Amino acid sequence: MLLNEQKAADLRIVALGGGTGLGNLLRVLKGLGCAPTAVVAMTDNGGSSGKLRADFGMLPPGDVRSCLLALSRSEPEMERLLCYRFPDDSTLCGHNVGNILLAAIMQAESVDFAAATERLSALLAIQGRVLPVTTDDVALGAVMEDGAALAGEVEIAADKRRIKEAFLLPDCQPRAEVIQAIEQAQYIFIGPGSMYSSLISNLLVPGLAEALKNSPAQVYYISNMATEPGEMPAAELSRSVAALEYHFRRATGLGGHLIDKVIANVGLYSPELLAELQAGGSRPIICDAGKLAAYGVEILTADFVDGKNVWQHNKQKLAEILRQELKLQ
Repeated sequence: MLLNEQKAADLRIVALGGGTGLGNLLRVLKGLGCAPTAVVAMTDNGGSSGKLRADFGMLPPGDVRSCLLALSRSEPEMERLLCYRFPDDSTLCGHNVGNILLAAIMQAESVDFAAATERLSALLAIQGRVLPVTTDDVALGAVMEDGAALAGEVEIAADKRRIKEAFLLPDCQPRAEVIQAIEQAQYIFIGPGSMYSSLISNLLVPGLAEALKNSPAQVYYISNMATEPGEMPAAELSRSVAALEYHFRRATGLGGHLIDKVIANVGLYSPELLAELQAGGSRPIICDAGKLAAYGVEILTADFVDGKNVWQHNKQKLAEILRQELKLQ
């Protein structure tokens, strides 16, 4: 077991995304003994993150905080503290301790967001690294199916029209350590996560798609379990892959494919779980292997259904397939 843990810690793994999906994956990788590098999208403009952006001009801390907690060696204890949200009748209404702590480090130590993230990483003794994809003030934009353009994650998610393509504004630059991590990676995981705000927003940062193209790593797309209103309403998995490949080709101006392997759920939901999904406006993603073949990907399937969280992969089931792919057995 010790030899396997040592081997896992030595693997150069990069995971790109944001939100709860990336946090869930990081917990699985940490449980396997890996020390992954998380590359986190920086376009969130809602909730506590949006308020801190407006008040302090800082980058959105929410997804970074979630990833730091996921990789913390004392996760349960730190999660109770850093996820505590101040009550509605307080002056800090809507904020949680972790976001405020990142803002405080920036202010108290006169450092930028990346340095504050590194500082909190050390305080939490995380297993791996968490890197903002960019430290430029950037927002997500989208062209809708009727040609209308919108700006801001919150505004885009609230719109009922289908997204035709996404873009970033204004111009931004990736962090140098992000490009280096991708270039040196052995395995790269994209997803699970919100298609445009967590996944494609990373691909659109100039230079990142090219780094993925040139990296010798195997690139995996871990499919979401269910559709998400405002992000990816189509249930067919091939539609998700098509969106990623389209934006990848547009970003690089090159041919070829981004994704080498797709990890997809083929487990069935019980009627009770289906009802829970439907109540949230979601449906299970369908693995349409025939259409996926056009993208030249290898499809890895298993039952990832979780009886407690219908939108996320069961961690033990996901760990098993990742253990096989990372050759940790």
